[in-house]
Amino acid sequence: MPPWPLRRGGAVWLAPVVSGLGAAVSLLLPPAAPLFLPGAAARVARAAFRSRRIVWAFPLAAAVVPCASLFGLIGGGAGALLSPLVALVFVSLPALALVAGARDGRRRDELALLVGAVTAIGLLSVLLGFSISGTDPGAALAARVDRLLPELIAAYRKSGWSESTIEAATSALGVFHRVLARHLVGIVLSAAALYGALVVYPFGRLSGLAERDVAPGGFASFRTPIAVTAAFVPAGAVAALGSGVAARVAVDVLAVLAVLFFLRGLAIIRALLDRGRAGLLIRVPVYVLALQMPIPLLVAFGGLLDEFFDFRRRFGGSAGAGDADRGVEGDKGDRR
Repeated sequence: MPPWPLRRGGAVWLAPVVSGLGAAVSLLLPPAAPLFLPGAAARVARAAFRSRRIVWAFPLAAAVVPCASLFGLIGGGAGALLSPLVALVFVSLPALALVAGARDGRRRDELALLVGAVTAIGLLSVLLGFSISGTDPGAALAARVDRLLPELIAAYRKSGWSESTIEAATSALGVFHRVLARHLVGIVLSAAALYGALVVYPFGRLSGLAERDVAPGGFASFRTPIAVTAAFVPAGAVAALGSGVAARVAVDVLAVLAVLFFLRGLAIIRALLDRGRAGLLIRVPVYVLALQMPIPLLVAFGGLLDEFFDFRRRFGGSAGAGDADRGVEGDKGDRR
């Protein structure tokens, strides 16, 4: 065993460099961030797994931050400041959570929740830092939307949009403005939950989870803890009947619960597609449809009902056999 993780041709030490580059590029190309950032976290976790000494996870994850800062200089002053922050929250912390959690036969849905929770802690720390400095991040982002609104409307008109369509888009932006101003915490927590699932499932093979001591099972076997369902009713009651801070906190909690139920509902769809051996030509339209509003609300409702009716067990025999089958099929799906 070498004294530091130079294994398999020295590829391990390249992980922080490549991941730092991914964090910096994600700022220059925000649409690519959902690909670069979870991929970077998975790469760092894989490097830590290959080192075979868990202690190396910490220096590998820490090295991503200065690498991101260095590459961030390419994007200018703001990039040099934001890149290490993005690298810390979306790469280093999730990678450490992945390494720490992938043991003792832990289920992948539990691992996804762990990664999402650690990411949420990082994001909330950033928001807390802004708040301590005297800046309300939600109000600041909402004000930025207000400044961009005239430019967006002008662009819509130049593109030939009808006045009714522009009015609908303006109304939607107005709702988005209010949500940003009042429920940024809920948005952040929901995004963290989605990010955790993204790191563990689509990028699970890249991180080397198949080689770790985790329970068999892919996304088709995703389930939510019973506490999520138990929290739904009181949170909904406070959101509907409460006022002030209590109602705002309840709405933020409901946002996170809705995302978790949506993931569970999407897992049911995945299990049905796997059981029917559906090909790519069928899967893609189904997933696209599931993301079109208001379908996600129905998918989330199905995820909530699954806690009581266990649709996958009803459609696929006994619970134990169904879980085993779903694990094998989910792993095959992850390799696609």
